[in-house]
Amino acid sequence: MKREHRLRYIIREGIQDTFFIWKDELKNVFKDSGVMIFFFLVPFIYPLLYAFMHEAKMVVVDQSDTYLSREYIRKVDATADVKVIAVCTDMEEAKRMMDEKKAYGILYFPSEFSKDIHRGKQATVSLYCDMSALLFYKAFLLATTEVSLEIGKEIRAQNHPSSTEEQ
Repeated sequence: MKREHRLRYIIREGIQDTFFIWKDELKNVFKDSGVMIFFFLVPFIYPLLYAFMHEAKMVVVDQSDTYLSREYIRKVDATADVKVIAVCTDMEEAKRMMDEKKAYGILYFPSEFSKDIHRGKQATVSLYCDMSALLFYKAFLLATTEVSLEIGKEIRAQNHPSSTEEQ
């Protein structure tokens, strides 16, 4: 009987200690202005900023200059959040536009882009972003990933003529 009473006492003390620590830490949370801003102010401001954010402006450097790269650019530009404002001839011109804040990202197609795809190799498209606006980075990354997956799906379907559109 004494052992059972002792076990109940230990459990009750453990629960009381847990609640004491919880209450003490909660007081500390409400005393810390940084935590208060992060927990309460940021969740309300972030959606407002995202809603008022205009299209993320992107510059493209297309060294491949092929049908596939132009199709890729067209589809990225057609996404809801990204606007392709220019196609530059070299990276220096694109960097200059980013420095002047005319654009917040660069999409770079190497000269081997279409050749690699037609050889069945993995093609590389590079994305450079101004990290001062993470919302733009998110828009660029989502848009380029969606387009990449869509074009990859189309190419696989073309390479397997026996497959239907549903497959």
